[in-house]
Amino acid sequence: MGRTPHRDQKEEKERRSSITAGSPLDKSNEPFRWEDYLRETSSTAASPTCFKQSRVPPSNDFKAGMKLEARDPRNSNSVCIATVMGMMGTRLRLRLDGSDNTNDFWRLVDSLDIQPIGTCERNGDMLQPPLGFRMNASSWPMFLLRTLSGAEMAPASAFKKYSAQTQGGATHL
Repeated sequence: MGRTPHRDQKEEKERRSSITAGSPLDKSNEPFRWEDYLRETSSTAASPTCFKQSRVPPSNDFKAGMKLEARDPRNSNSVCIATVMGMMGTRLRLRLDGSDNTNDFWRLVDSLDIQPIGTCERNGDMLQPPLGFRMNASSWPMFLLRTLSGAEMAPASAFKKYSAQTQGGATHL
């Protein structure tokens, strides 16, 4: 009778479980090498143009507590004030001012969804309260004033501009 995919998978699992540490088949101490993986799996590497990220990650010059403008991820037509709550590499954990911690979200430092405070106004647009603003909408102007008064604004130099050249030729969607 012929082999079934299920039987092949079962035999492969048994073969792997029979590999003991230190045996010639044990590769757990060897570094992973893409070239070997692609050859062994008869695969082709994806073109660099498939990726939006920079080949060399941009620096992260933000600090926790800094204020910036960000698109509301639940309402992409709204630009709101956000606070940097944390960082991980080139990622920023943001919280829209006037919302709670259940709606924190992540953006890369070179995201087109974040910009320095004042950009919205310079472009003739208005900052909006986030979707689910916890206060009465009429209190938004005073809330905005209190939020920004004395706050540390993220400097324009912290915002890394997306560049097709550094992105491997990919287009940003």
